Amino acid sequence: MKFSKFLILTSFIFALVVNVYAERGPSPQDIEKFKAKKVSFLTEKLEITPEEAQAFWPYYNQFDKEMWETQTKRREIEKKVRDSNGDFSDKEIIKLTEDLVQTVYDEAKLRDEYNKKFLKVLKPQKVLRLYQAEHQFRMEMLHQYRNSRKKD
Repeated sequence: MKFSKFLILTSFIFALVVNVYAERGPSPQDIEKFKAKKVSFLTEKLEITPEEAQAFWPYYNQFDKEMWETQTKRREIEKKVRDSNGDFSDKEIIKLTEDLVQTVYDEAKLRDEYNKKFLKVLKPQKVLRLYQAEHQFRMEMLHQYRNSRKKD
């Protein structure tokens, strides 16, 4: 139960950070810098061996790509709602809510699928450390973003 709450909270925070970037439209350079920072951060925190890295990173990169695509769908729905004047019919609202819930469900399925893959190539302690490191990274990025906004 606690683990599922942790995953939901982590997903929410990640979505928040991604939405912040989406609102100002990150450049391809921003995205690449973000990804490079994330890889560096995770590599340091996980302390994975070269052998583990060779097996782990292809899975993680694919996971990251699929999560990005799923979260992009959710952001598009959220943007559609945000940019509207609230002029949706009940039928349209029902469809929007169903689509939104589906994206959350898809994210959970991806997390479950890749958790199993991660456990095949890393020790359970390192997989748990991965989730903790992802959370730490998001918190750090959020903190940096807030500090940059204060300077503006």
